[in-house]
Amino acid sequence: MGRRILSLVFVLVIFSLPLVAASPWIEVRSQHVDVATDTSEKQGQEVARRLELMREVFGDLFSLSKLNTPAPLQIVAFRSQDEFMPYVPRQKGTPVSLDGFLVATEDSSFLGLDVSSPDWQSGAARSYARLLLRENFPVMPVWFEEGFAQYFGAVKTVGQQLEFGNTPAQLQTTLASSQWTPIATVFGARREDIEKQSAASATLFQAESWLAVRYILVNNRLGDAFKYLQLAQIQHVPPAEAIEQVFGVDAPNFEKQLRQSLSAATATTRSPIPPLHDEPYSTKKLTDMQAHAVLADMHAHSDQFFQQALPELQAVLKADANNRVANRALGYWYLHNDQPAQAEPPLQRATSSSEVDEQSHYLLGAVLLKREEQEGRGERLRLTALQQLQRSIDIDREFAAPRSLLAEGLIESGNYDAGITSAKQAVALYPGAEQFQAQLARVYIQAERWDSARAVLIRLQTSEDPGIRQKATETLASLEATRQQAAEKKKEREAAMRDPTAPQWKMTQDIAAEDARDAADDSEKPDTRKTMFLSGELQSIDCSHQPAAFVTVRKNQKTVRLYTNDYTKLIVTGADQFSCSWRDKRVVINYKPGGHADGDLVSLELAGK
Repeated sequence: MGRRILSLVFVLVIFSLPLVAASPWIEVRSQHVDVATDTSEKQGQEVARRLELMREVFGDLFSLSKLNTPAPLQIVAFRSQDEFMPYVPRQKGTPVSLDGFLVATEDSSFLGLDVSSPDWQSGAARSYARLLLRENFPVMPVWFEEGFAQYFGAVKTVGQQLEFGNTPAQLQTTLASSQWTPIATVFGARREDIEKQSAASATLFQAESWLAVRYILVNNRLGDAFKYLQLAQIQHVPPAEAIEQVFGVDAPNFEKQLRQSLSAATATTRSPIPPLHDEPYSTKKLTDMQAHAVLADMHAHSDQFFQQALPELQAVLKADANNRVANRALGYWYLHNDQPAQAEPPLQRATSSSEVDEQSHYLLGAVLLKREEQEGRGERLRLTALQQLQRSIDIDREFAAPRSLLAEGLIESGNYDAGITSAKQAVALYPGAEQFQAQLARVYIQAERWDSARAVLIRLQTSEDPGIRQKATETLASLEATRQQAAEKKKEREAAMRDPTAPQWKMTQDIAAEDARDAADDSEKPDTRKTMFLSGELQSIDCSHQPAAFVTVRKNQKTVRLYTNDYTKLIVTGADQFSCSWRDKRVVINYKPGGHADGDLVSLELAGK
């Protein structure tokens, strides 16, 4: 009876995914996008080609020779509105779009399209514009992002040319029939303010934002726009003052110029379609379960459909236990539901797939680090996590998320310089992902780079995300106290180094006796000390009370004496086994500070002479 019920649940969940098996699904891949669609191969290629074209146009508009691709992009092109609408996010119960929507997270982005809509190209361009801005620039004020999305979505193909500056169809009557919001108010609005507005007010905001962006681009004033953003976003100059400083007129007169540009004959321009080097496209058929997995993965990455994704993914895996996308998405779901132990098995299966998948390795690394943090499972787990993150980076050098998380692991291991470099690389690859900037601030704090941390936190205080904004404000408020605490701890460590009675200067036989007394008590206690990193020259090893050993390492003018109670169990790389005869060798060491000496050894890597 129980099995019948489970089977019935499985069938109901599978068929709750709208109509995906009603028509064969295919995958079309181009250089930068992956399109899953239940339309024809020709339509799938048209979607891919249009997005590749808009990517090229974006680069031309902003004079960028190379665009960032910091996370994989999955396009889902539905053949009908009936299939499309159940996946569209809602705002106040109303679909955010009738032709295209964007879901973007740190590890992947999804763009859903209704290709039965006569306006699907416009919807695709608007959604893609928002993603391209985030991937290539720091977070823009909402007026610029919204205005540029409307401008980009109105680009038309006329023969062998592209036409820019057309008024979006949905905004044609708004500016002529509505009382305008003062432009300084538009420029100062936050996203949370817009989301609270009525539909009519939100449309007016879109219209004024579009007109401002069109004015800037038509009059070649993009440089001035970025000066405005510098003043308003970084220096916190009020919008009205920033407008006057940059555009040379006060806000009312700038608004007047915008009104005049609405009917200007030069508002639309044309240019040749840029050449594309994106073919040939690869095409393959998707099984029903592969198509279900893509759709459930999109649900898993959507805040509104997150809970719905779990039974969908479980149903797919019941029919196809080794489905790579479903295993990866299930791991993502459990990780973001704070269940790392449940996330690990499906991610282990995903990483064992014959298909190379940078996302699966990244997520497995994230899960292992979370488990090490929650369970204190030891240094080996962290090393395995860092290996998974590095594997993800090796597969896709532009993937930003594993670099940000790798920074955390490196810092925890005491490798501050490498951790900072990795965090900064993540920010450079995905400048609009503020969670990576927040991670950089945390890395700076752990490395005691106080001024650098402060600069990042001040920028994050203007975030459009209320959570990031609040956290940055709280961290800034406590930064000086954190700095003072770190200084006190440093003084204590330096005092211990000069004290001949401190533990690190005790004789080996004394320590051996203490080990014997404390072994029973300590064996059940997890070691919560932070693991530190040291690269230097191994000067000598004292093995006079084997298997215990003291290792003396010199770095610049500092000498550190580190202890292991059993060198036969020490993690050693670069050699078959530990040797008490080593002298004058370059080593890389992980250790935990304190204990019987300057620290207790965790691992030793022999780097050569």
